[in-house]
Amino acid sequence: MIDFETIKNKFPYTEYVDWKIRTNENDIVSLLTFLKENSEYSFDILTSIIAVDLNDKIELIYQLYSTSLNTTAQVSTYTFNSNAKSVINIYKSAYFDECEIYDLFGVYFDGNSNLKRLLMPENWLGHPLLKSYEMKDERLVWND
Repeated sequence: MIDFETIKNKFPYTEYVDWKIRTNENDIVSLLTFLKENSEYSFDILTSIIAVDLNDKIELIYQLYSTSLNTTAQVSTYTFNSNAKSVINIYKSAYFDECEIYDLFGVYFDGNSNLKRLLMPENWLGHPLLKSYEMKDERLVWND
């Protein structure tokens, strides 16, 4: 089990909300490094990164797994300007999730030098999973 008080002492801008550890965007890399390298937790696998458009911000949820403890954890942060810090230096498995989030939500991950579209064509304009995205191509309108 995660001792949240230890994390709160080390990362004061962190809170425990809705079964997630939520931190600010400046501490996400340090917190994930701590959770991976601390022998008490050893969250050695990043299973996925999920993005959620909340209109005024995008929430990034990092799903972690500890093979030694056989437990999971969720760590989240918000980005208000569609810029986030890449975690590929901590978890190599983050690469494809960061590219997918860039492709579909437009979040630029600073430190990921090879961000590219994975699902949409290279010449696609915009990011289709943003709530503000307007489908103007009549080929995409399937339900009037």
